[in-house]
Formats: sequence, C-alpha cells, structure tokens
Amino acid sequence: MRLQVLPYVTIEVDDRFRRRLRRAGERVRVNVRAYLLSAVDDVDAAGDKVRDLCDRAVNRVDSVVDRVNDRLGADEAAQQPHLTLVAGREAS
Repeated sequence: MRLQVLPYVTIEVDDRFRRRLRRAGERVRVNVRAYLLSAVDDVDAAGDKVRDLCDRAVNRVDSVVDRVNDRLGADEAAQQPHLTLVAGREAS
C-alpha cells in the first residue's frame, strides 16, 4: 500500500506494518479519550467551560485517529471472511 504524505513524498507500507499502525492508533485513541474523560470528571467543580474544552478535545482526538485509520485502509481480513474448499479430504 502506498501513502502519499506530501505531494512529492510517497511511502510504501506493507500490510503487516499497516495493521500494526492501525492497532497502535486505536490504542492511542482509547487511552487519550479515557484520560480526557477522566479529566472532565476531575474538573467538574471548575465549570462548564473546562468541561466543554475537554469534550471538544475528545471529539478532536476521535476524528483525527479515524482519519488516519481511514488513510491506512481497512483491514481486509476483518472485512471479508472467506472459506476455502479443500478437495479430497473428509471431515473426521
């Protein structure tokens, strides 16, 4: 898979590395989201303004990680399960 980073820079990424990047990005999203939501709970007394800032940060992190994962492409194995017929063998 090729990713165009800049108009003059293209990176070629193999599938195994792409899947690792997607998983790492998802872990980052979950951890940062949990940290920000925990911060919202901690600053309840600070007011609505701080809570709104944290909520916007959570939404921004979600959108950025989703965009990066979309650029990396979906996991083909997870999307299209398939069966393979094996000729000449019987089930035991």
